Amino acid sequence: MNGRVVPTLPPWFDAACREVEAAIAAGRLAHGILVHEDPGSGGLQLATWIAQRVNCKDAKRAPCGECQSCRWIAAGQHPDLTQLQPEGDSTQITVQGVRDLAADLALTAHGAGYKIAIVTPAEAMNPFAANALLKTLEEPPPRTLLLLVTSQASRLLPTLRSRCSKLRLAAPSRALAAQYLEAARGAGPWTEALAATGAGPFALLDADPAAIAQLRVDTVSTLTEIGRGNLQPPAVAERWAKSDLGLRLSLIESWVTDRVLENGAIRDVTHLSGPAPGLNICRLFEFSDAIRDMRKLAHTSINKTMAVESLLWRWARQ
Repeated sequence: MNGRVVPTLPPWFDAACREVEAAIAAGRLAHGILVHEDPGSGGLQLATWIAQRVNCKDAKRAPCGECQSCRWIAAGQHPDLTQLQPEGDSTQITVQGVRDLAADLALTAHGAGYKIAIVTPAEAMNPFAANALLKTLEEPPPRTLLLLVTSQASRLLPTLRSRCSKLRLAAPSRALAAQYLEAARGAGPWTEALAATGAGPFALLDADPAAIAQLRVDTVSTLTEIGRGNLQPPAVAERWAKSDLGLRLSLIESWVTDRVLENGAIRDVTHLSGPAPGLNICRLFEFSDAIRDMRKLAHTSINKTMAVESLLWRWARQ
């Protein structure tokens, strides 16, 4: 192991990169690697780095980031790299997509490196797709590498998880994340945006932090008025359902989590039934669960207006 980590990578990648370097040096790089990231921590970027590391043309500096192979991979144009993800408006990776991937991996590589597949988000594979990929993991063609990126590893088939080497990518601190975003995007209220969404920095690379901060103010103000009985859910539901629903749900979940923590809900489990005066901790937890359930359905064909209204009525009863 040479312990080398490309200096341009975010510092929270260091431990994961060293694990990969150690595996390569020991000749035990697995055919399948499960990159388990905290949301927005950069799992896809880490997988891209791994692809560059094993296919770089400059073995002494790999990944150099300068050779044709590294540049092609960074641009997603390398002939030996395939990225499998949901297509169009779909939220699923289909069995046909996995079968096409398996057929491609069986072909001879164009270069002297690996045939590589990046599957992201891996939990988007439907059961048929997951079982099809399992066959490839059980009998992988020579010099192939499957990189499964997920923030919800528990949603993958246990048999898939068991056939992959695990690589953990934890989220950086908010301060470090804000520094990274400021360096990448310039000055802005990044700390506030990170706190508002609860997301990692890579989830905000294309975001407007000021707009997020303003949306959070609007969202929290609306919840407060609903909680006081000054505003009725039907008056809000349609507007929220038609605009920025996914982001609003993230903002609400993060805000509710902060309220739980501030009011001492995370303490000795024997005291959870005795919340602070004026706050029903059990209902806060239930509301948080309801938000997560709705986030899972937000991209489906459900009636979003009715779903949002139901969620807001739940909040009104807190």
